[in-house]
Amino acid sequence: MNSRENFYAMMAGSGWNWLPLDLPMTPPVREEMARRFGTDDAVEAFDIDFMGVWPSFPSRTQEWKEAYARLGVNFDSDVRLGEEGYAERVPPLATMGDAWHLTEIIHPLAIVSNQEELTDLPWFDPSDQKPFVALPKQVERIRERGKVSVYYQECTVFEKAWYVRGMENIFEDLIDETGIADWLLDHFTAMSVLAAEQAAAAGVDILRLGDDVGTQHGMLLSVPLWRKVFKPRLAQVIRAAQTANPSHKPLIQYHSDGDVRPILADLVEIGVDILNPVQPECIPLDDIAEEWRDRLAFSGMLGTQTTLPFGTQEDVRQTVQHIRSWAERGAKVLVAPTHVIEPDVPWENILALVEATKS
Repeated sequence: MNSRENFYAMMAGSGWNWLPLDLPMTPPVREEMARRFGTDDAVEAFDIDFMGVWPSFPSRTQEWKEAYARLGVNFDSDVRLGEEGYAERVPPLATMGDAWHLTEIIHPLAIVSNQEELTDLPWFDPSDQKPFVALPKQVERIRERGKVSVYYQECTVFEKAWYVRGMENIFEDLIDETGIADWLLDHFTAMSVLAAEQAAAAGVDILRLGDDVGTQHGMLLSVPLWRKVFKPRLAQVIRAAQTANPSHKPLIQYHSDGDVRPILADLVEIGVDILNPVQPECIPLDDIAEEWRDRLAFSGMLGTQTTLPFGTQEDVRQTVQHIRSWAERGAKVLVAPTHVIEPDVPWENILALVEATKS
């Protein structure tokens, strides 16, 4: 049985041989892995079960820089621009230590006062399929290796919009009905629909969607507002994925940090198959596994705020064993940290996690 076969057995609730494992890492941890194992590829170092496929968007740094300048927004040399207008400030390395990968998000579109200013920006065309032409071959190579293919699209609608506009501004736009938030949310929904269609058509096994809409004390926004503004757009992306390839529908994973239990029924209703993470600091697995195990799979139960950085190797092993106990009762579980592994996680705990998962 290879990783892909074992994964689908787990998703069927029986017949699996080991707990499927994913190990998303921050760049400093990946760099240390390369030093220790001679590779920065976790599949090669730890034989994890999941491999990503990636589109190839052309750089538009200069176009965005010029467009922002026309709006009166100029950047210092320490600011990096992404392909969809994202802007992040890279702090001086000496100030960050082992956390040198962390950056500060800037919101250049906070200056925009009407929809017309948005239409003149160098957005990608949501009908342009060229960035996705290599996906089928990537999926084929992953399948040949017996691994699970994944398309990563965790920032689906909300996060993409507030990254460029600012979170408070997005909420104010929605309250004041300026149309600016709606324009941005519709654009990023269209881009996510395109990506979902192309990933599904290529045959990926998992489409990972998501937007952080939870805090560790409840929802980040009201449930009625989420249902009005964000649920229909997320549903549109999921429908696109589910109808693009009738012969092989991808499983839909939804990511949101925090406690999103108030919208679990909504997520299931619109087609989510896997919840990520089940964050132990605010959603203990025991609290939801019994009720939801027939409708959802659970991913990411190793706390990156608690067990992984501050627990012992035995704590890690016991957590994995607890997850396994639910899988033995028919729950569908995928072992992963609740977020990316940060540099404060001891390597002994990472090794214990891999060993416990595969034993």
